[in-house]
Amino acid sequence: MVVTPWGSSESLREGMLPPGPGRTPETVAENQRRRLFGAMVASVAERGYWNTRVADLVELSGVSLRSFYDLFPDKQACFVATTSALAATTIEAVLSGPSLEDWEEDSGRRLATLAAMVAAQPAAARLCLIESYVAGPEAAAVIEEATERAESLVRERLASSERWAELPAEMGTVAVAAIVEAFRSRLLKGQAQRLPEVAEEIGALLLSYEPPAQPLRSAARPPEVRPEEREASDHAERALRAFEALLTEQRYAGTTMEQVAKRAKMSVRTLYANFSDREDLMLAAVDSAGTLTAATVLPAYRRHPDSAEGIRAAFGALFALLGSRPNLAHLLLIAAFEGGAPALERRREALQPFEAMLTGAAPHRLAAPPKAIAEAILGGVIGLARRRFVAGGPAALASLGPICTFIALAPLLGTEQATAAAQGKSYRRVPSSLVEARRIAVLNPQTERTLTVVSHRAATIAEIAEQLPYSRDEIEKQISSLTEGGFVEAVQGGPEQEDQLYKTRWAVVETEEWGDRGVGEREQISAEIGWAVKEEVEEAFAAGTFDARPERHLVRLPMWLDEEGWQELSAALDESLEACLEVQRRVQERQKRTGSATGFPARVLLVSFEVPGRT
Repeated sequence: MVVTPWGSSESLREGMLPPGPGRTPETVAENQRRRLFGAMVASVAERGYWNTRVADLVELSGVSLRSFYDLFPDKQACFVATTSALAATTIEAVLSGPSLEDWEEDSGRRLATLAAMVAAQPAAARLCLIESYVAGPEAAAVIEEATERAESLVRERLASSERWAELPAEMGTVAVAAIVEAFRSRLLKGQAQRLPEVAEEIGALLLSYEPPAQPLRSAARPPEVRPEEREASDHAERALRAFEALLTEQRYAGTTMEQVAKRAKMSVRTLYANFSDREDLMLAAVDSAGTLTAATVLPAYRRHPDSAEGIRAAFGALFALLGSRPNLAHLLLIAAFEGGAPALERRREALQPFEAMLTGAAPHRLAAPPKAIAEAILGGVIGLARRRFVAGGPAALASLGPICTFIALAPLLGTEQATAAAQGKSYRRVPSSLVEARRIAVLNPQTERTLTVVSHRAATIAEIAEQLPYSRDEIEKQISSLTEGGFVEAVQGGPEQEDQLYKTRWAVVETEEWGDRGVGEREQISAEIGWAVKEEVEEAFAAGTFDARPERHLVRLPMWLDEEGWQELSAALDESLEACLEVQRRVQERQKRTGSATGFPARVLLVSFEVPGRT
C-alpha cells in the first residue's frame, strides 16, 4: 500500500462516485482526475516513471481507459498535472502562507511545515523531487519554478534583515538547495521519517551564517575547454565520452545505445559488450565522472596542511575541471537528474570525498552532526553550481571558488576564518612580533622564570617579586620588555587592587571561558602555542637535553572516545594540570624559604584533541 494525498493506493477505487443523476460532468471529471493523481503517485513510487503504464493508472484508479484519454492525451500530461497539483497543495502553500514578524521564527515554521508534509507523504515528495526530472522538461519546470520562487523569497527576506543583509546574494540559492538536497537524500535512503529532525538541523545551520568579514572577490578566468571526446583511451572510455556528449545535446530519455555506438565510432555489439543497457551506461558515466572529480580535488586538498586552505583549493580544482569539461559538468549537474534515483544515488556516492573534507574541517562541537552539516553544505554548493551552469554555461563556474569556500567553512570555522580562506589568506600565521618576543624571553633565565609565574595566573609586580629572588626593579624591567614585545599583556586588577595585573598571551583559561571565544580566536592561539611547542622540542633535541633525564615523559596515546569519555578525559587532564601547578608552587615556596635561585627550565605538555574522521 502506498499513501498518497488523495488516499491510499488500495482505496482509490472506493472514491468513485456512485452512478445516478445530479452529478455534473465537471464534478465527475474532477473526481476522476483526483483518483488518477493518486494512482500516478502510487504507481511511480512502486515502478518509477518509465515503468508506469496508462494501464497501471487505470487499474489503480478505477477510471476507464476511455475516460483517461478524455482527460489527458498521454501519461506524461497526467504526470505534469499531478506534479502541478502537488506543488500547489504543498510547496506553494508553504511559500504563500502568512508571514510572521520574526524572520527566524517564520523560516523555522515554514521549514518544519514542509518537512512534516514530506515525511507524511514520501511517495508524493519522491515524485516531485526525483521522478519529475525523469518525466521531462514540463514536469521538471513545475518544480524548478517553485524552487526559484523559494530562492527569491529567501533573498528578499535576507536583504530586508538587519543581521543578514550583507550576506552574498547566492545564499538564497544555497539555502533552498541545501534543504532540497537534504530532503532528496533522505527520500533516496528511505529515511523520510527523519525529515523533521533533519529540517531542524538545517535550519540551525542556515541561521548560523553571518556576513563575510570583507567583500568576497569572485573574478576568475574561465579555464580552457578540453576536447573531451578525443581523450578516450579504450572502447569503454570512448563510449562514455560519446554518451556524455550526446547528453549535452539531447535528453537522456531520447538517447539510444545505437546513437552512442555511432557517436563513439564502434559497433553496437562492441558497445553492448561493455555496457548491458542505457542505465548501465549512465551509472558507469557518473562513476567515471566521480572518479575523475575525486582524482582532481583530493590532491588539491591534500597539498595543504590546513583544512581551510585545502577546501579552497579543492573547490578551485573542482570548478576548473567542470569549466574545462562542459560535457562532464552537464552530466553531474543536469543529466544525472534525468537518470532518476539510481543515477542520483550514484552521484551522491561520487561526491562523498567532498563530504569527508567538510567533516574533517568541522570542530568538535556543532549544532548538528558534522556529517549532516557537510551533506547540507555540499547540497547547497552543488545546487548553486547547477543554477550558475544553467544560467551561464560552464564558463560561469570558474568564479564560484571563493563564495563556495566561504559557504562551506563559515558554519564550521566561523566568519573570519571562512572569509580569510575564501580570499586565499592563511589565518593561522604566527605574528612575527610574538615570535621575536619568545626568542628574547628564553635567552634570559630571569625572564624565563618571570614568564613561568605569569603563565600560571595573572599577577602584580609585587606578587611576582614575592615568588622570585629578584628585585622589584629587575622584574619591572622584564615585564616592561615583554609587554612591549607582545608576549605579556596587562589586564585590569580587581576593584580593591591598586597594582596592574600581568599575564602571558597563553595564560591558563578555564574550559567555559575558552568555549565562549570564537573558533577563529581559539585556533589562532592554538597555532601560536603549537609553534612554540615545535620550536622548543626541536631546540631540546638539538641541544641533547630532551632525553638527558631518564624520568622525562613522552606519551602518544591513541584513544577512541564517546562524548562522555571525552569529558572524563578532559577532567583527568584538568586534575593533572592542577597537580603540575601545585608542584611549581612548592618549588617556589622552597626557594623562597631557602633563598636559593638554582634550578632549570622545563616544559610540561598536556594535549588532547579530536583527529579528523577517516573514510
